[in-house]
Amino acid sequence: MERVMYTYFLVCGLPYTAQGGPITISTKFIDGNVLFLWNGDPSQTYHVKITRDGKAQHAWYSVTGTQYTVVNALLYDSISMTVRIPNDGVDNQMTYNVSKVGSNVGDSVIISWTAPFFPQIGVYTMYHTDKVNKSIIQVTSSGATIIDQSKYAYNSRPFTSTYINFIVRDITRDDAGYYNGGRSQEAAWSGGGVVLIVYDKPSKPKIQGNLNIMVDSHSDLTCSSSSTTAPDYYARLHPLSYTWYVNNTKRGETSKTLRVYVTRNHKYNQYSCTARDKLESDRSDPVQFNTLYTPDKLKIFPEPRLNINDKLTVKEGDYIGPYTCTADCNPPCDITWKYKVSTSDRFLDVASTGLLDSQIVHRSIAVFRCISKYVPDSGFKKIESIELDVFYLDEPLVSINGSSYSNQAVQAQERTPIYIYCNVPANPNPVIRLRRSGTTDILKETSTSEVLSYSINRLQCSDTGNYTCSGESKEFNTKQKVFQINVNCKPRFDDVSEFRTIYGSKSGENIYVSLAVPLIANPPPKESDITWSGPTRLPTLISTVSQQNAIYQHLVKSSIPIKDRNYFGNYTMKYDGEPIITVTISPEDNMLSTKGLQFPTILLAVLGTVSLGVVTCICVLYYRRMLANRNRYDNPIETAVYETQRNETIYVNKTEHHIYLEIGIKLEEQTTTL
Repeated sequence: MERVMYTYFLVCGLPYTAQGGPITISTKFIDGNVLFLWNGDPSQTYHVKITRDGKAQHAWYSVTGTQYTVVNALLYDSISMTVRIPNDGVDNQMTYNVSKVGSNVGDSVIISWTAPFFPQIGVYTMYHTDKVNKSIIQVTSSGATIIDQSKYAYNSRPFTSTYINFIVRDITRDDAGYYNGGRSQEAAWSGGGVVLIVYDKPSKPKIQGNLNIMVDSHSDLTCSSSSTTAPDYYARLHPLSYTWYVNNTKRGETSKTLRVYVTRNHKYNQYSCTARDKLESDRSDPVQFNTLYTPDKLKIFPEPRLNINDKLTVKEGDYIGPYTCTADCNPPCDITWKYKVSTSDRFLDVASTGLLDSQIVHRSIAVFRCISKYVPDSGFKKIESIELDVFYLDEPLVSINGSSYSNQAVQAQERTPIYIYCNVPANPNPVIRLRRSGTTDILKETSTSEVLSYSINRLQCSDTGNYTCSGESKEFNTKQKVFQINVNCKPRFDDVSEFRTIYGSKSGENIYVSLAVPLIANPPPKESDITWSGPTRLPTLISTVSQQNAIYQHLVKSSIPIKDRNYFGNYTMKYDGEPIITVTISPEDNMLSTKGLQFPTILLAVLGTVSLGVVTCICVLYYRRMLANRNRYDNPIETAVYETQRNETIYVNKTEHHIYLEIGIKLEEQTTTL
């Protein structure tokens, strides 16, 4: 069934002669405008007044000529024109009723108007005027001739009726325009008629605007569409309204332009729009902002694990990385990696991308730096750094008296100072120890710097030996340097050792007193430079020298012959003519009587009247003590002496007392008896 819109219009605008004057006003409808024409002198000035929908727009116009155009007539339902000749009070008036009918594309519509008369003879022709003028239906008193019967159908009966009524089927945009009729085209233009408005969806909009925009600024998006409603002169009178969508959510704005304050998150939004006059257009293709922004900060993955000093701890020679540096910026930033050595202010290239591959670490590398350069503005950069705390432990460096130790023994003189510096380059500061080799004694220790200093103000021969400088760190195995100090000292007696200087001996052929003299000397003493002098001329003695526990400790073994009593006395050992030690060799009996009984004799003289039993007891006790002391001096390492028989009887004579003592078993028995 056809969709038909029935609209009835009263059409005015017939030519007539105005009352009170000779002016005749007629109208023509041309491209949406109404042209008012009147007869008269074209050079004459007339006063005209326009009334639209009953409202006068202005009082009077002065017009030279005989016509006046009212534009955009379709905006109104009626337009009235009043024309007055100057100095003439007669108003000549004409009213044009604007007839409009609307239809959507695809519908059918009835168009009708009332003609002022139907010709009794001839043909009444209906015209369609838009981009071209064409006749569509011709009517006579006997019937109607339809140019396109599939498009039009004439409904008025009888055919001579002044009520013109016909159907336009399957409306398209080409059917829009002005419809009127008359005996000629000129008559059809003279007034009346109907404007058919064909509504269609506006064209699919396109969104225009600056989509590449820096954040924190405004961008104006324009929804560009055109009306497809015909005729064009109607469409231009009715601007489109618009609906905006953000991610399919309708916005309240209806203007053609949408102003957006762009932030970084707007890059995730999709914007689209529709246009509408009577019908709504299809939705536009969505657009997105390409938001331009500089990076807020850089991120390094994986995140470096920093120590309490905000540095990355790594051993020298180990690898760090890989690390990836990223920056959220648009357009993408140029990211590079650089590194800086501690001895320079320059940064050197290490990677031209955001990937820092595994890098071997040296102590001179202070920092790796990721640099993000924003391409549109090469002066804008963001920097993120990884500062390194490189752990290392070097071999100790030793200097003696300001000179570096070079694996050669340091030669020094006794009684001179020496300054030892032990440097262990390390991070963190190491524990540095200085030890004498062969001992566990720590001479010096520090953990507050890389250098340990130790001085000996007055060297002794005992300072000779190997020293060890060691650096210790919990991150590394201990490293050490062994160096030797060789203190030169002249031979001298080693008074630290226990040594007997008084010896008792028999005399006779093949009787010798063996002596073992401890010496301190560096270098070792020469046997050929050792001589002995005594109370008599001695034959050439052969002394042997042997090194003891330390390089500077020596034992000189010599044997002194005691051929007769003339050999008893003092003996002096000399080295290269310089005296070293003097010992006394006495007859064994004199040694016992003089040395062992001096104290009892003196004691008897003092006591005088003390009883014999008490004196005898004191003497025995003292003699036992003397024997114990004698045994204590019998050290086989230091000396070996010839001893007499212990069962020999010794007589001690005093003026008033005679004491009989028995050595050995008899003495012990006497002591027990006492």
